Amino acid sequence: MALDMHRRDFLKTGLFGCALLATGSSLALLSGCSSNDGPAEGYLHLRQKDVDLLLPLTGVVLAQALKKSAASADTALKAYDKVLDGAMPGTRATLFQLFDLMQLGAARWFITGTWAHFNEQDSKTLTHTLQGWFTLDRTLSRMAWKGLVQPLMFAWFAQPQAGLTTGYPGPPQRVIS
Repeated sequence: MALDMHRRDFLKTGLFGCALLATGSSLALLSGCSSNDGPAEGYLHLRQKDVDLLLPLTGVVLAQALKKSAASADTALKAYDKVLDGAMPGTRATLFQLFDLMQLGAARWFITGTWAHFNEQDSKTLTHTLQGWFTLDRTLSRMAWKGLVQPLMFAWFAQPQAGLTTGYPGPPQRVIS
């Protein structure tokens, strides 16, 4: 399926996405939703509300990988947090704006197609939500999907115990001849 997007359409989408993020962040700031209480216990950057949002998502997205390596979603989320530690502050701030936006029901509905918070959904419902979110034909939804899920997968599969579950034996060993 070819996506026929012209320059103007791309600029309009970017402008709309920026306006939506700014509005959502402003609403979150005014409602006290984005108050920065500091990182959650055991995390470098993720706040407790971010952990509450991402933990169920992590468990469903990485379900098979976590099962193969006998790890928990919390372990994967801590790996994600370590990746955030290496991110540029501006990138991290934008990601936290997305987390704040996902806390608002109306914004979550627009982006993901569901009003329910991720931690209020069982794994079957959340799997259905993620499949629906991935197939939404909105550029902002796709960008949010990629902004949350791809770094999460990258952070997990960069872990040595996770890499071994994929069949990859690890980095080449130095052979002394």
